[in-house]
Amino acid sequence: MDWIRWNEGLYRGHGFGLWVLRSRATGEFVGDCGLTPQPVDGVTEVEVGYHLRTGVQGRGFATEAAAACRDHARDRLGVDRLVAIIHPDNTPSQRVAERIGLSFERATTSESGDPVHVYAARLA
Repeated sequence: MDWIRWNEGLYRGHGFGLWVLRSRATGEFVGDCGLTPQPVDGVTEVEVGYHLRTGVQGRGFATEAAAACRDHARDRLGVDRLVAIIHPDNTPSQRVAERIGLSFERATTSESGDPVHVYAARLA
């Protein structure tokens, strides 16, 4: 329920948020993906985020969904810069970011103090 309220707030405040992901073949819930405002080194960036259930990873769901989010951010929302904030050890997520055109920009620390890698691309 907290996820739903948080997401509704994102849509009210920013006009975007996360989408539920379902398999086209089965209708099965596989995860979520979308756009969220995220603080990075004191600047609020638009992040594409993707979270998939462990059992469905590696099937292209994240890449397809993240590419759709990138296109939506560029074509519908007019976002000119997109980032993905990824744990340094999460190489599958790093590959998804690269597949949709984001490149490693820098290593930094999240607001919670965790090390992260920022992948980014200009969309405009």
